[in-house]
Amino acid sequence: MKLRMKSVMNHPSILAVCSKDIMGRALIPSDRSETTLFRSLQSQRLTKKAVLFVIVFIFIPMILIFWFASNRASLSIKMQVGEALSELNKQNHATMDRVMDSVDQKLVTIMSSDTIQQWRDDSQSGVDRSLHKYIATENVLSNYSTNVNYSLFVLTKYPGNYDFAPSTHVSGSGVFFIESLDEKAWIRKATELDGKVLIEYIDQFGFNQDSHKTIALIRAVIDLSHGGKPISVIAATEIEKLLITEINSITLPEDARVYLTDMKGTVLVGSGAVESTFIIPENGKELLPSVWVTDSHMYVYHDSVSYANRLIYEIPLRSLLGSYNEVQGIIRIIALCYFIVLLFFLFYLGKSVLRPLARLASLSRSYEPGKEMKRYAEEDRKDEIGTSYRSFYLMTERLNQLVKEKYVMEIKQKESELNLMHSQITPHLLYNTLDSVYWYGLRGGVPEVADMVRDLSTMLRIGLSRGKEIITIREELSHVEAYLHLQEKRYNHSFRFHIHTEEGTEHCLLPKVIMQPIVENSILHGIGKMDGEGEVHIDIRLSEGFLLISVEDNGFRPLDLEKIEAILLGTADPDKGFGIRNVHKRIQLRFGEEYGLTYSAREEGGTRALIKLPVIRSEQELAVYIA
Repeated sequence: MKLRMKSVMNHPSILAVCSKDIMGRALIPSDRSETTLFRSLQSQRLTKKAVLFVIVFIFIPMILIFWFASNRASLSIKMQVGEALSELNKQNHATMDRVMDSVDQKLVTIMSSDTIQQWRDDSQSGVDRSLHKYIATENVLSNYSTNVNYSLFVLTKYPGNYDFAPSTHVSGSGVFFIESLDEKAWIRKATELDGKVLIEYIDQFGFNQDSHKTIALIRAVIDLSHGGKPISVIAATEIEKLLITEINSITLPEDARVYLTDMKGTVLVGSGAVESTFIIPENGKELLPSVWVTDSHMYVYHDSVSYANRLIYEIPLRSLLGSYNEVQGIIRIIALCYFIVLLFFLFYLGKSVLRPLARLASLSRSYEPGKEMKRYAEEDRKDEIGTSYRSFYLMTERLNQLVKEKYVMEIKQKESELNLMHSQITPHLLYNTLDSVYWYGLRGGVPEVADMVRDLSTMLRIGLSRGKEIITIREELSHVEAYLHLQEKRYNHSFRFHIHTEEGTEHCLLPKVIMQPIVENSILHGIGKMDGEGEVHIDIRLSEGFLLISVEDNGFRPLDLEKIEAILLGTADPDKGFGIRNVHKRIQLRFGEEYGLTYSAREEGGTRALIKLPVIRSEQELAVYIA
């Protein structure tokens, strides 16, 4: 026994297996290349690896995450603020449009009044009549002129009748007389619009030493009784006062600017100089519809289709993101402090944890069974490091004992192999005995008995198959045919069977003895007592990438599908339907849930059992399902 143990200790394969069982890896490398690779992986100190790990997997990812989150947060803030400001812009612009609508409605009301329409013809009017009409018109205009001044420019062929009326250089509003529609460009434009409103930036009426400009809503007054001929022009001026009031009521972030421009970019009112030009810069990108962003500003705008103008907010990004940038700075400082603390922690970790672990790794590499290990002070520690050292020393002490147990297990394995070889002799003797009975039946004049013995021998040979679990279709059919021949003798040829095999399926592989239980079920519960009218049809074919085996009978008993389904699912009485349940479970355990056995009723009467299998023609294809 001592000599054998010595040989085992000197056997490298056994020691390698035992070392793998204990350590989870080979303590004794099996070749020089594995040793070189293992040592190269362990060449760096654990502390350096930990620092590298922190930099690669913590520091850099956190920087990237911080950068990504910062950009996303900044974009999110811009989008949220942009959406809010865009909605505010639309509301404010709608309010300004309502102001313009109110002024325009007054224009329409004034120009439709009888007082204004009476200026359609002044050819027969004397001075007194003209003065009376003038005063009446002045009163109408004055009644409407509160925050906005309304003026009427009457086209006349007799300007001498109205010398008493002041000109636009003297009066800021009222009734003025012109001989031609071309006296002023904006008068001509208004008459060309067929009564539609015109928004124009014109010189302010009255004493205007500095040439101030004013926003005017202008309409041509149409003769409502004679075919729509323009008879005068009415204008509402100083509308910018109302618009400025609305702009001043808008609450925006610090240093924000507001512009109301026409579609050419000319500033009507707002933060810029009047008649200056303001156009949104092109060096930016569209954040949202009607929201434009550059590196320094956000521009929110809305266009008025009715009055052909644009309301623009110009907002510095620093006023939007000021508090957010401050928070970002605080987060950067906190992150820097965090990484400094992390480096100190890594230094402590390397000294108290990683260095002892590296020493333990060195011990594990240098260990050989039977060698006395050097003891270190870490063994006396009360934490997990000390537990690891004590466990390692205990493991080395148990390794020799495990080598002995490994040797005993190999001896027992040899004995099991001998017993297996001895057990294989018994089927061989049985085959020879059945073969002798077969020939004895032939010589004795009882060929039917000989045939039954031959069929029984065939069934046993294929059923055992020398320990194989997978056989070919041809072998399985031989097994089923032998069984059917035996059952024909038993039932005195009271049924017939038919087997059809599609060409190319004979060499397909399948688990052995899966057809016989199905055929047996058909005979026992279907055609066994039909006095020569029973039939069993076996059909083997390929369809849509599957191997389909159909077993049909014309039995007269009704099929209880719910009971069969319960048997296949394993919810029925375990003592019933063992054969078909066994076939179904064997197929699914080997190939998967999509394969197996199903039952259905035939339209012409009887039962149909269908076995669904994968198409397997080689051991390589079979290995996929075994794996």
